[in-house]
Parts: sequence; C-alpha cells; structure tokens
Amino acid sequence: MKKIVLLFCFFALTFGASAQQLGIKGGATYATFKGSDAKDYDNRLGYAAGLFYQQHINEIIGIQLEALYTSRGAQRKVGNTEDRFRYNYVDVPLFLHVSAGGLFFDLGPQASFLAKAKRITETTGTNTTVSTKTDVTDHPYTIDLGYAAGIGYRGASNIGLEVRYTGGLKDIDDEGPFVGQERRNSTIFLMLSYLFY
Repeated sequence: MKKIVLLFCFFALTFGASAQQLGIKGGATYATFKGSDAKDYDNRLGYAAGLFYQQHINEIIGIQLEALYTSRGAQRKVGNTEDRFRYNYVDVPLFLHVSAGGLFFDLGPQASFLAKAKRITETTGTNTTVSTKTDVTDHPYTIDLGYAAGIGYRGASNIGLEVRYTGGLKDIDDEGPFVGQERRNSTIFLMLSYLFY
C-alpha cells in the first residue's frame, strides 16, 4: 500500500505545475467472474473509493492516475450450497482522459493489487444453515493486470458521475481449488467524484 501511495505522489510531482487537479471518488461495484469456468457465477455488489489525479496536456486531452480501494468477487449456488467470493483490491489505472463540454471518456491499463480475499460458504440443510468463512488471500495472484474504460459527465460544480467497466486479462487463481480454471475479474462501477481546483 505504501508503494502505491508513493507512486501516486511521484506522478503528481513529476508533471508540470500547470493544469493539475486532484480529486476524490467513490461508489458501487457490480462484480463477477468471466471465463469458460465462470459461467455459473452471479454478480455481487461491492464498493470503491479513492483518489485521482489529472494532468491536462491541453483543454481536451490529458492523463488521469487513480488509486482506488475496490471490493470485487462473485457468488454462485450449487444445490443447497452458496459460495460468495469477496476479493478486495487496490486498483491503479492510468487513463487517457478526454473531456469536452462536461462529458469525459477514460481508457487505459490497470494494475490491481490484492489486499484481502475471503470465501464464504453457506450450506442449507433441512432445519439449519451452516456458514464457513475462509481467508483465501493466498489463492489469487497478488497482482491482476487488466484494462478499464469509462464515460461520465462533470458539471460546473466539479461533481462528476461516471460509469466504468474493468476487465482482467489473466486468470485470477494462483493456488487453491480453482487453480487452472479460467476465471477473470469483471466489474462495472457507478461512481460520484469531486475535482478540487
């Protein structure tokens, strides 16, 4: 986490003093797994919150760097057993940021650093439900590489609303019972943001 904050500060100080802006954002995530071995997974609701930094090259084009704490995962039900996977990442996307008349578009690569992962299993019997929580932080790869694209609108008050999609480029499992299966992160974001002058 310290390395991510230092990287964020480095980018903020590297670029020139003109047209720099810092902001905060947060909102909801709607996440699942994609891939040939993830067809029976459903979406789960989560959250995202963090900081972003903009450096404009001109009035329309710039770059945007973010550091977001993001809740991801998926859930599925097989028979009388329900599995919920809760994966928390620190997302660091680097965007090409294009804005005009309040409307903006973001597109670029993303590195996601795993912070914590849990698997919650609930088995329902005739009269009882047994719930088991397992820390599986060592099962997914610690770094997930992917891409992100979004569209949004920022008004005169500097409050923005955006929709974003992020997709993983590689399978998430490094160890555990799902290793070798094709499961990749897939997340939709709906976020509010505020850009400071």
